[in-house]
Amino acid sequence: MSAPVPHLAVDDLVAGYVPDVPILRGMTLSVATGEIVTVLGPNGAGKSTLVKAVAGLVPARSGEIRVKGGSIRGLATHRLVAAGVAYVPQTENVFTRLSVEENLELGGLSAPAEVRARMAEMYALFPDLARLRRLAAGRLSGGQRQMVAVARALMARPHLIMLDEPSAGLSPKLTEMVFQKLEEVRRTGVTLLVVEQNARAALAISDRGYVLAEGRQRFTGTARELLSSPEVGELYLGTRTRLAS
Repeated sequence: MSAPVPHLAVDDLVAGYVPDVPILRGMTLSVATGEIVTVLGPNGAGKSTLVKAVAGLVPARSGEIRVKGGSIRGLATHRLVAAGVAYVPQTENVFTRLSVEENLELGGLSAPAEVRARMAEMYALFPDLARLRRLAAGRLSGGQRQMVAVARALMARPHLIMLDEPSAGLSPKLTEMVFQKLEEVRRTGVTLLVVEQNARAALAISDRGYVLAEGRQRFTGTARELLSSPEVGELYLGTRTRLAS
């Protein structure tokens, strides 16, 4: 019996912002349908470049990017949305002067007939946003803004969401809230690829993980394996302390 086709497959990807100066140097990764996979690594390892290259925001010089077996390398943003792929950037991921509801409406522009029904689904998934729907997104807490960004991405009914540093700048309590919500998003049938600096929090909700160093995969394994790895602990903490300790 042949192996199932990965939901997302990145094969030998070389990518970077400047020609002939690659940040990713042959990255390979796969995400199965329904998984949460986290990409970890020190600053400058190429984590954000990876998801931006998949999203078409950083040029891919060589290699392949496939979703459900079909190539998406170089697709325009609107075609990626139509293919069911969504990207939530680390910063500037909400329209601060617009209300929560207006942000969600913009996320649903690709299917205007479904906006109201889809918005009701988002308010059921993120009850705080229903209460705050008339408030400008710029007045929300960091965690609430992340929920707006994720909900807006979900408005287009993607089957794959990529998130760049969803816990950046958040307190431990808000970080926990954000990752709990990502688990709920997964339970709706969405596959998630998460780039994250907070290794413990991200791996706690993940099925598997990849550790990047200098634009290449250095370690991969289940979340439990990475949490208990002395080598991964050394990479993050400068010691041989395990991440799970």
